[in-house]
Amino acid sequence: MSLKQRLIKMSQDTRLNLRRVTIGTIIFFVGAGMLMWAEGATHLEPLRRELVALLSLITMGIGAMLGLLGYLGLSAFRIYRFLSTDVDKPSRSEKRTDQNDDN
Repeated sequence: MSLKQRLIKMSQDTRLNLRRVTIGTIIFFVGAGMLMWAEGATHLEPLRRELVALLSLITMGIGAMLGLLGYLGLSAFRIYRFLSTDVDKPSRSEKRTDQNDDN
């Protein structure tokens, strides 16, 4: 399957894209909460605090990428699908002219 076909297929599933945005946002804010907790966790050793901060940054990155993928599926890929030049279905104006030519 080519990249163009994958993008068009991805833009058609709105429910999945909205779920990706929601889950990505939740994961991002869980990572942000972990980062804020690691900043104030004075009872931990400095190395452990830095490892928790690193883990939280990785978590935030995963959440941001998942949210971005869902958002692009909701907006940019859909616009790309509408602007695509090789559309399988004829437009409404072509249907009207075909019907008028038969009469």
